Amino acid sequence: MEIKGSEFIEKMIDDFTMENFGIHAVLDTEFLAYCEDKVIGYTYLYEEYARDYFIKDAQKRFPEINADIFLWCLFHEIGHVMTNDVWTEADILYFAERKEELANTIKDDQTRFDLYHSIANEYVATNWAGNFMKNHTDIVGDFWKGLQPAMQLMFFMNDLI
Repeated sequence: MEIKGSEFIEKMIDDFTMENFGIHAVLDTEFLAYCEDKVIGYTYLYEEYARDYFIKDAQKRFPEINADIFLWCLFHEIGHVMTNDVWTEADILYFAERKEELANTIKDDQTRFDLYHSIANEYVATNWAGNFMKNHTDIVGDFWKGLQPAMQLMFFMNDLI
């Protein structure tokens, strides 16, 4: 299914991430980071955990930031790429194994989320996102001033709102 108006938004996001971070951004099925390739994926649909847990954690850690959940998720993924060079291959393997273990063993959503986001690379990516948004309000604000109305128009054009 084609999403009317999406190409403009995809270009806007990719231009922003390339210009400011040297990272490509592509529409995907979820928010994720391909750190070695300097690519992030994003989606217009949020999984429940993002609404229920991630945004609450981010706002608790950075109460001074009043940002949309889309921005938090996008900048969190950028944070993964921007901080990836501090981790060794062994660290990265450990993080992946720990995340898989949590997904397979912890049934309580809040507990699983808390443990997942206490894994060092997740914690650091959120810190990077919050610190960037806090220290670059002009850049983030200008980006959102263009992106938000474009996204709202896209949702309207596709009968999503």
